[in-house]
Amino acid sequence: MMTWEQADWIRAAAMLGAGFSVGFAAIGAAIGEGYAAGRANEVLSYRPRLAGEILKTMLVGQAVAETAGIFGLVIAMLLLFGPSSGKPLLTAWAYLGAGLSMGLSAIGCGVGSGLPAGGACMGIGRQPAVAGPITTLMLIGAGVSQSTAIYGFLIALLLLFKQLPEAMTFPGLCGLLGAGLAMGFGAIGPGIGEGIAAENAVYQIARNPENTALMTRTMLVGQAVAESTGIYSLVVALLLIFLK
Repeated sequence: MMTWEQADWIRAAAMLGAGFSVGFAAIGAAIGEGYAAGRANEVLSYRPRLAGEILKTMLVGQAVAETAGIFGLVIAMLLLFGPSSGKPLLTAWAYLGAGLSMGLSAIGCGVGSGLPAGGACMGIGRQPAVAGPITTLMLIGAGVSQSTAIYGFLIALLLLFKQLPEAMTFPGLCGLLGAGLAMGFGAIGPGIGEGIAAENAVYQIARNPENTALMTRTMLVGQAVAESTGIYSLVVALLLIFLK
């Protein structure tokens, strides 16, 4: 009968965590990038002469949306090629938590970062003269939308490199797994919500360029409020990791 050594369980958990990390992260990034491309094509159907400007804006926005997917890939690589021998058994649960934290948190941020890219394409199609301010606000809004993916990346790194005790306890393993779930699920809503705020702010600049400063302030205030629940999730995840 086949028996598994402790290192085998840790290695298996690392592989599963890597799959969670890059698999979930790819969902949000792909949806966000596809949304931007869809909006770009919609604009080009009636503004073909703006092909160069629209394509550039679309690609820049897609590059930002891709960031969360790259974070997921980095954590997956660390899990796949990290050491498994000589580690306590709790490490297996930390690896699973790390994959879930990064993968789930990237879903909302990938989608949210793609929304302002789509709004920017629509805005430039409506008012090409303000392409510069539109692109600037798109980058600001999309960057803020990525923030909770950075929190997920942070929690994943803490789980990967935390010094764990040798004793295997049920509260201990639940805490490590719960930290990943808290941060992962907690980041989905803020990422999408901040993207919605950014998309509308970016598009409305094309309608009323003179109100750019007002709409930028309003967008940032709204995104800050939407960000609050992601910060709650970060705090709880930290408590779960370090609570004895």
